[in-house]
Amino acid sequence: MILIKHGYVVTMNKERAIYQDGALVLQGDRIVKVGKTAELEQEREYDRVIDAKGKLIMPGLINGHTHIFQTLFRGLGDDRPLSEWLGECVFPLSMHVGYEESHAAMKLSAVEMIQTGTTTFVDSHFIHHDKKAIDGIANAALESGMRAVLGRTAIDQGPAPERLHETVEEAAKEAVRVIELYHDHPSGRMKVRVEPLNETVASPEMIKAMFEVSKHYRVGMNMHLAETVQRVKSVQDRYQMRSVEYLHDLGVLGPHLLLAHCVWINQKEIHLLAETETNVAHNAVSNQYLADGVAPVPAMLANRVTVTIGPDGAASNNNLDMFEVMKSAALLHKVNTLSTTALTADKVLEMATIDAAKAIGLEDEIGSLEAGKKADLIMVSLDEPEMIPAFSPLSHLVYSAKGNVVTDVIINGDIVYENRLFTILDKEKIINKGNEVIFSLLDRSNAWELTKKPDWPVY
Repeated sequence: MILIKHGYVVTMNKERAIYQDGALVLQGDRIVKVGKTAELEQEREYDRVIDAKGKLIMPGLINGHTHIFQTLFRGLGDDRPLSEWLGECVFPLSMHVGYEESHAAMKLSAVEMIQTGTTTFVDSHFIHHDKKAIDGIANAALESGMRAVLGRTAIDQGPAPERLHETVEEAAKEAVRVIELYHDHPSGRMKVRVEPLNETVASPEMIKAMFEVSKHYRVGMNMHLAETVQRVKSVQDRYQMRSVEYLHDLGVLGPHLLLAHCVWINQKEIHLLAETETNVAHNAVSNQYLADGVAPVPAMLANRVTVTIGPDGAASNNNLDMFEVMKSAALLHKVNTLSTTALTADKVLEMATIDAAKAIGLEDEIGSLEAGKKADLIMVSLDEPEMIPAFSPLSHLVYSAKGNVVTDVIINGDIVYENRLFTILDKEKIINKGNEVIFSLLDRSNAWELTKKPDWPVY
């Protein structure tokens, strides 16, 4: 057993209990007890005792939506709207992404996510001209020690390139393959969800087929929805319905479903999400970066829609730091509504922890520090300049901190980051490999033009 003591413990349990001089007891991959240091340190002899004095202990952050492979494209699609960003950057480079590239992207992403406090991520992988590309992500995630929720994504119609298209039958077969290989993996750290990519590149047949796979195998389902006004208009022109209404008409809304973005939805659609208990992943930074618009998150929350947050891919953010995502989300909705309480620090923390766990059906396993739950937690230094004065540590987590305040990360009971040093991953080796892979990608795709920036003199 491991005792972690003398920490400022933010549990995120139902009572939102906080222990100012708190402690946790871990055994294997589980939390055994949470309480006051004075009580827990006297209970027994422990195999290891960790002194967390001067640190805040909280549940690991949950990245509610990302595209791991796009870490390789960071900074290459700057200042383009979504359609151009996809057409000029993401799709051309993706034609050369296979197993090796995905594996390298996952390792790079793991380094970045772990050292900034993310313990679980929800991925959306739609690059399947190499069917084993997703296996590269899965295997690298297993090697990294992270908790992964793999989204096996499918496309069967334009405007995505033909090489990324699959037949409905092919997509269903491959989804089943990935589920059988990785869902409920023996590591205890991996789930699989299916995903028709969005309402314009996945046909009604593909959406319904992925829903049937999800239902049969009892796995969740993801989808991008109403990310841009153009996509909503396309659905309206084709089906005389808005995007959420369209999914409702197909019969696929429900608590199993996590919808990324939902920027262009109206009040009627919000009510449909609430009535069906459908979940939403909000991507505040990405939506600003690509000038998509502002999702009506305060209205969703007011109607009891479960909303989580994520950075989206590192090519439209351009990092995976959930602390920056939390701050950006809070500030975006304050200024958009002209209300300082539109999205508060405590609510954003819920969206990045316990609400995120609920959105992916894992609220009984992760998202809070409680006896019986998985031992996924992070420690944050309260002795950094940006965390002083320490009168309001919860506020500081959202409005002051960046990922560099994270000192320790435990996932599934394993210490993967200790005193700002990795215990499993070789950071230098992973960065070198990442550079090697992206240079090769640029060569093979003849895309070096993407690296050019403003015509400023460089000496």
